[in-house]
Amino acid sequence: MLQHPLNSLQYQGDIMLRFLMLLIILYPLQLSADEMVTDLNGFRLQQLKTAVENSLGKPAETSEKEDINGEMYRIDEDSYMVFTYSKKRPLNIQSIQITGYTKKTIPFQGLVLGDSIEKIERVLGKPTSIEKTELPNVSALKYKGCNYIIEVDDKGRLYTIKLFTTDELMTKTQHADTEWEEFKFAVNSKDFKRICEMLRPDVEIYKDKKILSINQRYIDFIANPDKQFLSALLGAKNSVRTELALSKPEQKFRVIPNFGLGMVYKFYKGKILEEIVFFPYNGKYRIYEIAFRKKREPGT
Repeated sequence: MLQHPLNSLQYQGDIMLRFLMLLIILYPLQLSADEMVTDLNGFRLQQLKTAVENSLGKPAETSEKEDINGEMYRIDEDSYMVFTYSKKRPLNIQSIQITGYTKKTIPFQGLVLGDSIEKIERVLGKPTSIEKTELPNVSALKYKGCNYIIEVDDKGRLYTIKLFTTDELMTKTQHADTEWEEFKFAVNSKDFKRICEMLRPDVEIYKDKKILSINQRYIDFIANPDKQFLSALLGAKNSVRTELALSKPEQKFRVIPNFGLGMVYKFYKGKILEEIVFFPYNGKYRIYEIAFRKKREPGT
């Protein structure tokens, strides 16, 4: 049984070792955007770091290696959760990992920690490759074309799930010029859950000198969205929905160095919005920024 990380030097060493293994494994993999999985235990890849901090508090352990930082949070006495952040984008979740033996996590593709290797193979199929390590004594199951790695312990039980960002997740799209019309339909229908799937996890809304973002577990945000965030999108006045009923934007393109090619919808004649910006995420263009017009101060 795992021990409290602050009370066991051996456990601390295991965590540090697993941090380093995770940091080494993540970056070399290049995968297809068609089969990306983005959610683990309620969090979504590329969510802002504030979502983790607001949901879980301060990490129990931290680790640093070259271009990536890791932070560990205890789930219970027998399990923990790790988030990593690249130094190029230190505010966005680069990878998510759960390790140990617990039933307190949300199932991943129907699997929970402690499940048998037989169940894993029934659900995910046979792995493309298996790599065994002695310290800790686990086997890593890798699946070609998938952005996750599964580890089983020496008794064949599911011990770790690692989910990570790839270049393809952030750049590849199946662009069909339908994103804008789909977004308009979802907004006009007040279909918030549908809108959520059209947002990047790191989306920001700039309104009234505030920055609104997804600052909680993604699954919690969908179930109970921030009222200001929801109002900015679907409110009866001074919202995205009311602007879409009043004016039609012009489409432009925007390139951000080391980030990619995006689409911008500029509201030149709008009274409420300045622009809505789309950038790739998981095979589609999704909303990255929404900028409202700044209110003019009296006398200006």
